[in-house]
Amino acid sequence: MTAAAPTDPTWPRWLEPDLLPYQALPPQDIRPLLVLAPHPDDEVFACGGLLALAASRGVRAKVVVCTDGGQGGQGAEREAESLAAAQVLGGPTAQQSLAFWRLPDRSLQPDAALQARISQMIESSRAEWVLAPSPFEIHPDHRAVCVAAIGAVGARQAAGQATRLVCCEIGQPLLPNALLDITPVAHLKAQAMRCFASQLTQQAYDQQISGLNRYRAYTLGAAVKQAEAFWFVPSAALAGGIAGVLGAIQQRLQDRFD
Repeated sequence: MTAAAPTDPTWPRWLEPDLLPYQALPPQDIRPLLVLAPHPDDEVFACGGLLALAASRGVRAKVVVCTDGGQGGQGAEREAESLAAAQVLGGPTAQQSLAFWRLPDRSLQPDAALQARISQMIESSRAEWVLAPSPFEIHPDHRAVCVAAIGAVGARQAAGQATRLVCCEIGQPLLPNALLDITPVAHLKAQAMRCFASQLTQQAYDQQISGLNRYRAYTLGAAVKQAEAFWFVPSAALAGGIAGVLGAIQQRLQDRFD
């Protein structure tokens, strides 16, 4: 379809709130979570605010850290940092919600084995939302988890399960259809990010993520100081695998000009 010119009387077909959320996701809508973190720290950078809000509301949250993060430091040290961050976000018992698969860093493959392992974790955790890196991510482990999660959640939806795939942003921004106001727990996310001392000596990831979260409040009004962005992947897109998901992203961009 050819994009309408600005002089076309049908322009604009869509207004800003049609293309980007101008209302925050209500915290009471948060459902039981499974967060798939490729490396120790990804769970906090991507959705530490969501995890803190879930904990404050008594919503179940399971976090799987897929690799040992050994390319970015000592695996045992990074694991301890994730455990400390979990306690900041969810209290003393939150550490029990973490699972460490300890696969070698930069080794993940989006194959049947990883998809099956994710599927088993979804089943055992009884998660309704599965958080995974978005297709915009560039790290190979992030991309592998994204593709495997698409397959695992797509298979569950095909079997009649109500599981939702929710993409989050870690190293690259995404095109969100949901924004979560994390202002009330932003101090907890900041404290949790500071737990990753081994990574913060390399660069100021905590400041970069805080800047992203501040930017994500752009459409939510002056009272919102920090927000996290998510993309709830349409069920119809999951049926087509990664190609279907990429097609849905392309359509979201096309909608801006149709």
